Amino acid sequence: MLFRLIAIKKGMVVVGVFLILIFITSCNKSKQGEVKLNVAISPYQDIAMLVNAEPLGLTHKYSIKLKCYTLAWEDILPAVASASDDIDIGFGSLVEYLTKYNKINPKGTKDPIVFVYPLYVYLGGAFISFNNNVPSLLGTNINDKELVKKFFSFRIGAQKFSIYEMLLFSLAKRNGVAINSLKLIDIPINEGFLAAQSKNLDISSAGLTQITETKKIDGRIVLTMEDAGFADITGFICKKSTLEKKRNAIVSLIKIWFEATAWVLSDLDKNAKNSLEYLRNNAATKYTLKQYKLALAQEFFPISIPQAKETIASVSGRYSYLKISEDVLDYLKVVKQEKDVPLPPKLIIIN
Repeated sequence: MLFRLIAIKKGMVVVGVFLILIFITSCNKSKQGEVKLNVAISPYQDIAMLVNAEPLGLTHKYSIKLKCYTLAWEDILPAVASASDDIDIGFGSLVEYLTKYNKINPKGTKDPIVFVYPLYVYLGGAFISFNNNVPSLLGTNINDKELVKKFFSFRIGAQKFSIYEMLLFSLAKRNGVAINSLKLIDIPINEGFLAAQSKNLDISSAGLTQITETKKIDGRIVLTMEDAGFADITGFICKKSTLEKKRNAIVSLIKIWFEATAWVLSDLDKNAKNSLEYLRNNAATKYTLKQYKLALAQEFFPISIPQAKETIASVSGRYSYLKISEDVLDYLKVVKQEKDVPLPPKLIIIN
């Protein structure tokens, strides 16, 4: 009897272990195909589009598990470049990526940071003036060489090595104006606005805040990023090894981005709730719906991969990343006198 009881107990243990193994195996099978991606984001009105991925069921649709980490914008690039695997992918500026390329990808590196794919375009930068003699350069006359030369004859405030100086360089280059002939004053954007207002400068760089104030006090917008054909592009950046290991998941993430963006923009009054809640909890600016709409109006958002290909990823696109890359790289050679500059990024192909 004793031996029989022992045998029964042993059999129960074997059966129990067998059932546990079946349960573990089934759990593992349920997670097969679901790849986890740790994404670095910042609390800005544009990037907040991504927080809609989970509520819309897009992560389930693409069998991907997203975990978003909110970081300051300037911390995303170092986090992606870190030797740890805490962050797989993050948002990055094309202009910043190119200007910092040699620092983040020193010679001999075996695992460089790559600019994966463009997502949206910032068009909110401009130049303002309170001098009535300054000509306005619009989309209709931006290629008028004489008018452009007249524009550059005035004192212009723009911070050194900023996207605003790059814009001016691009415009001057296209119209045959020597960059060393420009009357550029190295000044931060807020101080430049005040200097223009007091007539110590003729023209100054301006962001959304300065543009709004200019309109209130009878100033003029004399040049915009969009009319100049120069803008900053935000896209995904990651290590080359991460792209190789998780390429399918990253392609899914890109598709998720465009689908989430299309949904939000289809009806901002109804669909901004998740983004605004995220921003209220994480952003320094506590956006109202009106402010949120105004901020988004300063940007261009493709709402599908075909539209992104046509407008940004194509050499003939209105905001061609290749043309902007070439302008930035020329700027680095001529103005910053860098001898070793990278090639424009090679984007992944998405079908």
